[in-house]
Amino acid sequence: MFGGEKMDYTDRFSGKGEIYAKARPKYAQGLFEYFSSVMNIPPGSIFADIGSGTGIFTRQLLDCGYKVFAVEPNDDMRSKAEEKLSVDDKFVSACGSDGDTKLSDNSVDFVTAAQAFHWFDADAFKAECRRILRPNGKIIIVYNSRNESADCTKALAALRRKYNSDFHGFSNGMSEGRCIDFFGGDCNIYRADNTQRYTRREYIDRVLSSSYSLKKDDDRFSMYMNEINNIFDAYSKDGIISVPTDTVAYIGSV
Repeated sequence: MFGGEKMDYTDRFSGKGEIYAKARPKYAQGLFEYFSSVMNIPPGSIFADIGSGTGIFTRQLLDCGYKVFAVEPNDDMRSKAEEKLSVDDKFVSACGSDGDTKLSDNSVDFVTAAQAFHWFDADAFKAECRRILRPNGKIIIVYNSRNESADCTKALAALRRKYNSDFHGFSNGMSEGRCIDFFGGDCNIYRADNTQRYTRREYIDRVLSSSYSLKKDDDRFSMYMNEINNIFDAYSKDGIISVPTDTVAYIGSV
């Protein structure tokens, strides 16, 4: 990833498809209005959504009238998207990856990667984008990005580090600089508030949907759950915890 040895993260979300589909948030509706009103992307445009997971971002693209190739290497995640979205004839599921989408040359108008770019081999992804994009096509890297200075987010980060030595920050330590660097320093940035508000059960599910979360067969799972509940108790009000979050999109060409 981003130089160095290529690592395969395909299996990190195996067994998490159901909870991921249930717990992960949508992206700010304003982003899709931006696609239409500022970028002038008309209905019928063709998108390749790479690392599409359970189809959260794919669904929002479909709702705009776009055709979407949803490219996802993890069988569990991809099957959840197919269960929900196959009724839409604008949806096409593909078993592919960041560097090998299985799509045809010059076949799409836009490539998107929502909450996925940090798992990619950036060089391989760039080459694949150049292959599948039509002339003047754009790449859109999207994140629901937590405000990491928020107390509830700092508490969750401490929990992640305590139980998982592989935790290097939310979205695997992805920074705005790394997204901008992918475009050679030249991209447009869209940002909008997308603060998430969770009940206790919703918050627990959201935490457990992470690739870094312990699974039920871990001996420490009971302690882990207690500490998630403690975070909710400390930072919730009237049964709701608010997690300051922005939807951020980096839009450019390579």
